[in-house]
Amino acid sequence: MRSATRGASARRTLLVALGVALAARAAPAQPRLFRSDETLSVTLRTDLRALLRDKDTANAPWRNATLTYPGPEGVVSVPLRVRTRGIYRLFHCDLVPIRLRFSDSTSRGTLFHGLGRPKLVNPCRNSGEYEQYVLEEYAIYRVLRVLTPVSLSARLLRVTYQDTAGRSAPVTRYAFVTEDPNQFAERFGGTFLTLGNRLGRLSQPDVALLSVFQYFIGNTDWSLPGVHNIALLKVKDSTLALPFDFDWSGVINTPYAHPDPILHTVSVRERVYRGYCQPAEVLEPALARFETLRDTITAIYRSIPGLEPRSVEQTLRYFDEFYRAIADRRRFMREVVERTCLQ
Repeated sequence: MRSATRGASARRTLLVALGVALAARAAPAQPRLFRSDETLSVTLRTDLRALLRDKDTANAPWRNATLTYPGPEGVVSVPLRVRTRGIYRLFHCDLVPIRLRFSDSTSRGTLFHGLGRPKLVNPCRNSGEYEQYVLEEYAIYRVLRVLTPVSLSARLLRVTYQDTAGRSAPVTRYAFVTEDPNQFAERFGGTFLTLGNRLGRLSQPDVALLSVFQYFIGNTDWSLPGVHNIALLKVKDSTLALPFDFDWSGVINTPYAHPDPILHTVSVRERVYRGYCQPAEVLEPALARFETLRDTITAIYRSIPGLEPRSVEQTLRYFDEFYRAIADRRRFMREVVERTCLQ
């Protein structure tokens, strides 16, 4: 009993140390759009047919668009420009992925001021099934935000897409906008790195939390050595890894997601630990943080509007598997981390 008490005390001490480290790196205030978790109803007007034809993202033009939303004194209209983005989804989706581009001068005084060029994450197809996948990915961004400030802000939208050419009927679906990484770097007072050899300077507590988080959601579509779905941000003397794009994670289990053949798994639902090999004392604060925030994470999923109860319960059962796995720390280190961690 005394040994167990000492172990619990040690874990609390490590968790406090992690909390102090995260608090010391707390991000400055977010843009106005991200200061609320309420769903915002907007209408996006542009030439949707022309946008759908823009398959070459390297040369896709910025097309004129207008975004409107209800304000306290009536409808607020924000001119902007939009263009297609991505690779895989651009050729497999009915609703193409979009990047927004706001001008500081024309968006001043609106909720969308200071956003730069954020992503609009919308359903791949115009169906309730694919809309659920979007809501689940939005929930992941919300979870990451409570775990660490090293995370992109996200705001849930109820978007009505209107074709200005009148060739397509309006479509209304849930979507969400994520913070422009460049705006994120500016808030932190950091700069993005492009050289993989800077990986050696990564903050070890942040790497531990990131690695456990990716394992938690069952995501293998990321890589620190390959800087895949990760942006490296230099802040003072540390290099932070900023993750994004979670739609191939096992917890969502989209029909278009498949595991990398090198993993020798048959489904993205199979978790594989893809972080660097780190000692137990480095991983412990991250694991303890997930345990401490378990109820908070559950509450996030139950609060997402439009997310079906069956999707919520399926997700929480998937997370239960994670918590059972980390309950025995020695076994988790031996059978999960040490088997597949990167040297």
